[in-house]
Amino acid sequence: RYGAGGTFDTSNRRGTVAPQEGNWGGIYIGQGSAGSLDYAHVYYGGGTTRIDGGFASFNAIEAHQAQLRIANSRIQDNADGVEDQAPTNRVGRGTNFSGAIFVRGSQPIIVNNRISDNEGAAINIDVNPLNSSLVDDTGRSTGLLAKSGSYVDNQGALVSGNRIGNNDVNGMVVRGQPLTTESVWDDTSIVHVVQDEITSSNVYTFGGLRLESKPTESLVVKFGGGATGNVQGLTATGQNLDIASRIGGSIQIVGQPNFPVVLTSF
Repeated sequence: RYGAGGTFDTSNRRGTVAPQEGNWGGIYIGQGSAGSLDYAHVYYGGGTTRIDGGFASFNAIEAHQAQLRIANSRIQDNADGVEDQAPTNRVGRGTNFSGAIFVRGSQPIIVNNRISDNEGAAINIDVNPLNSSLVDDTGRSTGLLAKSGSYVDNQGALVSGNRIGNNDVNGMVVRGQPLTTESVWDDTSIVHVVQDEITSSNVYTFGGLRLESKPTESLVVKFGGGATGNVQGLTATGQNLDIASRIGGSIQIVGQPNFPVVLTSF
């Protein structure tokens, strides 16, 4: 796409070799780090690439307990971040799952992007970053520059205004695990896809799962599409343990008039 001819033909191939998904590894943002993409195009990344001591698979963009903002960008034609032959621990870089944008343990800001034609899901995120903390768009990394808008009522990860199409999963896959925080799903502009079991169990300080629509938009959650035999759903449970008045888990599904929360099939 860039470099087919002229001064940008870096390898003198004159357009005879077409680009392919997985031609380069991707962007990895590790613990305690920060990444900011604004008006960027990320094409043909992901897949398997060299690391110290061998090879490993990566998503086009990964954030592990890191700050991440992606705005006004295109994430397109990227390879799956998980391949059968590659080691899963990736020499201390942590495991990952299939998706163009992979998030673990952080509240990313993903606004006004086009995410299309990628292998895997558009976004793959664990459930605990979808927490109750208020997260607004901070603008570019230099400060409150080029904010995409005001989202003062947004809780947890901010995912809004993205256009998604022709990925293996056109939505945000929420990975199943026990909740360790209060989780709020309020990003109504993207389908939440649940392929595992998400469990809300005993509350110690705070907890519970809350699915909520906006006054003018429905939240849509789809279940299924995961591995055969997986439990796919939402579970609230608890045990008495050491205190007889122990509070168990909770699930709240809160729609609005004419804009219900929709739970349906993948």
